[in-house]
Amino acid sequence: MPFFVRGTDTSGTVSLRRDNAAGAVKKAKELLEDGSWDVEITGPDGLPHPIAEFEAMLSANAAPDAHAR
Repeated sequence: MPFFVRGTDTSGTVSLRRDNAAGAVKKAKELLEDGSWDVEITGPDGLPHPIAEFEAMLSANAAPDAHAR
C-alpha cells in the first residue's frame, strides 16, 4: 500500500511516495528537519494526517491488545 508524504518549503510543495508506513514517517521527519512545514502523510485510507497524528495511529495499531491471551 502506498503512503504519500507532502510538505512545503520555500521552493514549493513536494509530494513523495513511500511503500510502507515506517518509510513515510522517516521521510516526513527528514522534511521537518530540513525546514519544511505543513508536513503530512496520506495513508491507504486516503486521508491526510499530520506527522504526530500519524505516528500516534501507528503506535496504537502496533500495540498488542492487553486483553488478548
